[in-house]
Amino acid sequence: MLVTKDVSRIASLLKDNKGSVVAYPTETFYGLGALIKDHAAIKRIISIKGRDAAKGMIVLASDMDMVSLLAHMDNQHRELLQRFWPGPLSAVMKAKPGLDPVLGPNSRIAIRISPDATALSLIREAGPITSTSANISGIPASCSPDDIKAQDLDIDAILDGGITPGGKPSTLIDLTVWPPLCLREGAIPFEAILDALIMV
Repeated sequence: MLVTKDVSRIASLLKDNKGSVVAYPTETFYGLGALIKDHAAIKRIISIKGRDAAKGMIVLASDMDMVSLLAHMDNQHRELLQRFWPGPLSAVMKAKPGLDPVLGPNSRIAIRISPDATALSLIREAGPITSTSANISGIPASCSPDDIKAQDLDIDAILDGGITPGGKPSTLIDLTVWPPLCLREGAIPFEAILDALIMV
């Protein structure tokens, strides 16, 4: 398995080798990444994690322009999300046409802009990627390359960003309704999101 700090090398691996899956750092844990148009790689992540495909996966984007290519986002959504992005907030929105149905069950997509500089560099070079914790379902999420190696995950490479902070996963909200609903309380208290609605 390739372990490297070279973002460009990992981006090239994802773009040039269909079915490639890598681990990379985020603001909380390491994630498993595949290009969102690489169906074989997405299916491989499901096999690696042993998770139900119907759950879908979070997608990481590099900026609001990339988000708008993937999801229907109105001004209310944009104003709210700009208060928390980049950051550990994932939002479910209506997906634009063409999204892999495994990523966007029921024509919805969960998306986030990470504040992690290494993750952002990877996405800028490779394009939007999947983000699901780098671990087998039921086993604690990984905070380092050594954690990932210890699980012997069937992946092609690790983008080494050192040790990530860990803690709580991203908060997950549903923006297909208004006001938003909390689907998973995480690193950002849902109360802080509700407070921000006053300003939107």
